[in-house]
Amino acid sequence: MSKYHKRFSKEFKEEAVRLLLTSGKTAEGLGRELGVTGTSLAQWKKEALQNGDHPEAAKPKGLRVNYAILEQENLRLKQELATVRQEREILKKSLGILSQDPLQKGMP
Repeated sequence: MSKYHKRFSKEFKEEAVRLLLTSGKTAEGLGRELGVTGTSLAQWKKEALQNGDHPEAAKPKGLRVNYAILEQENLRLKQELATVRQEREILKKSLGILSQDPLQKGMP
């Protein structure tokens, strides 16, 4: 482990946040791929989201996330939620079918 802190450009940080928001990967997983810690990546995301929502309170050189990126992430999450809901309904139905007593259906 090195004793110095690596400096990353604002552009690198913004691109890393964009990837984090759109890829569906965890901060730790994407951080490993990019060579940064998951904690740093999560902090950059937090800063970018705060600055994007409150530009008047943002630092002049702070990170920002583009509104279109947030819309894209929102759409991805809605699609993922719909898939999970479908899977849950399928599981509920399959559990209902499997848990029925075959003797109740007129079978000897």
